[in-house]
Amino acid sequence: MSPPSSPIADVIAGLLDTLNREALPVAAPPAVQTFDEAARALYVIAARTRAARFSVWADTLDDGQDAAGITLFYDVPDAPDRTGLLGGAPRAVRHPLDLSLHGPLTEAMATVAKRGADDRRPHRGSVTFPFEAASPELEFRVVFKPGALGPWVISVARDSRVRDAFPAFSALPLSAEEATFLSERFLRLDPLFGGQPVLFTGARGSGRTTSLHAAIEALPDDVRGLAALEEPRGPDLRIGISRPGGEATMARTLRAFLRQDPDLVLADEVRTDDELQLLIHSALTGHGTVGVLEAATPEAALQRVRAALPDIPVTPLLVHHTVDAASGARSMALYRVAQDTGDRLERWKPD
Repeated sequence: MSPPSSPIADVIAGLLDTLNREALPVAAPPAVQTFDEAARALYVIAARTRAARFSVWADTLDDGQDAAGITLFYDVPDAPDRTGLLGGAPRAVRHPLDLSLHGPLTEAMATVAKRGADDRRPHRGSVTFPFEAASPELEFRVVFKPGALGPWVISVARDSRVRDAFPAFSALPLSAEEATFLSERFLRLDPLFGGQPVLFTGARGSGRTTSLHAAIEALPDDVRGLAALEEPRGPDLRIGISRPGGEATMARTLRAFLRQDPDLVLADEVRTDDELQLLIHSALTGHGTVGVLEAATPEAALQRVRAALPDIPVTPLLVHHTVDAASGARSMALYRVAQDTGDRLERWKPD
């Protein structure tokens, strides 16, 4: 005799029925009776149906009614009328959740995701699938966003390709001190709003774009940024990604970004003086600014900045990338403009 159903078990069963109707069946659906089991079941369901992300939410709708629900999002392949990495709205599958169940379910999800395990990001957690696997098929990044009716729990699926595409600074060829400095700079963000852009410089193929993605990885969860990326490596909920091309040039893209007044502007790659002027203007108008610039040496990079804005004493932080011609080994080093002059660079040193 099967055990009696519970309200949260009925929700998961209903969600499975909804997915079946959407041609997204779940093989071997998990058994659910408790909220903890339901929280784990949501990650199993998301993984087995290949959802890009899902959310458990509660909100006041346009008609004034309070409501809650579970929404799973599925990427839609690019088509001729769809451009860019996220080229349009993903396919959404929604299922209602009684508001009285929202609190217990999100509390169970906080336990499963080990919310607050990283004290620097108290509103974040993570879940691996399969659970506790040493080399998981998926890792869900889980963000808990406060809401008037209870937290929104947003879980983003990241496979090994995406995780490798967004490395930590500590995984790059930097000294431990430099990696820590950059990690702190992008986590805290405040130093980015002082009119000092961060430029990842070097030759093509030296790892500049990888460093830009490391900067995205280090950002806090509550930032609102816009990025112009020629070859996006994966989505990030904190960053709206645009792929310049055709009439949507890098310059037009950056102008559109500034009209939207984001916290952070990122650009890969800045080629012309006009593009560089727009990027630096972003820094000078209070936006955190990060760019990729081709230059053989850090001195050449500073000269490009000076040539683009000869009358403005911009003092960028340069993260220069080099590749050893003989071995192919990559290295990185930080440079800043010396305080005694606006034209001389010095190696960054810990204060």
